[in-house]
Amino acid sequence: MATKFTDKEMTDIREKLRNAAGKYAATPGMRKTTVDELCAHAGISKGAFYKFYDSKEALFFEILEQWHTQIYGKALEILTNADGVTDWERVYKALLFACRSLDEYSIVGFYEKDVPYLLRKIPQEVLDAHYHSDEKHIADLIAASGIKLRVTHELAAATVRTLILSFADRDHIGPMYDQVMELLVKSVCDQIV
Repeated sequence: MATKFTDKEMTDIREKLRNAAGKYAATPGMRKTTVDELCAHAGISKGAFYKFYDSKEALFFEILEQWHTQIYGKALEILTNADGVTDWERVYKALLFACRSLDEYSIVGFYEKDVPYLLRKIPQEVLDAHYHSDEKHIADLIAASGIKLRVTHELAAATVRTLILSFADRDHIGPMYDQVMELLVKSVCDQIV
């Protein structure tokens, strides 16, 4: 008979599984990652995996939502902290933070390679309850910030999304990547704020 995990073990294993998914999301990607690899990282059997998640996709969806919460939460904090900072500076700092976070977590590649597939695998009721498009998140951030824009919220959201997706080819940009990112973020701010 299998031994039940303690609450602490459950918490630790779930964290190890999330860490593994975050690591594997970038390389080799969700679809090329096996449940066996995730289990090895967490030190559990494949059978035990399903006590934590209904599927590999459910785990990766949780990671996606965790990243959204972290990035959008911090961006909102930056945008709403007006302590002597201009609207332009707040938008610049928030965009730069988001771009650097996406790069740090290697999220852009995951978005391109796996997220469309992932969203098809998640039950619709789960998506309806937990997932919102980047455009909606960006529009909500803009509305919550109170910052007046030169363009519509829809155009600003689409521009920000395009900016973020442009960094998927970091390797092709090369050693000037950080400078290019800062220049593009400044240019976007100049046009929308």
